[in-house]
Amino acid sequence: MATRITLKIEGIECPNCVMRLESMEDRLAGIRHAQASYHKGQMTVEYEEAQITIDQIKAEIHRLGFEVVSIQ
Repeated sequence: MATRITLKIEGIECPNCVMRLESMEDRLAGIRHAQASYHKGQMTVEYEEAQITIDQIKAEIHRLGFEVVSIQ
């Protein structure tokens, strides 16, 4: 069963930022769906806990040049 989290992310400023973040869905095993919004400055991620951890998701977001401010 998938888990869904919403992450408040600093640095999402344009549609290209959204596309970079959402591309995690294609690159990381265990991520079922990723949807970002630069208007809200957040991203919702649906993932399989058995395949990927929140820390791995946060590390990928950081690698892409963004910072996770909080997780809801």
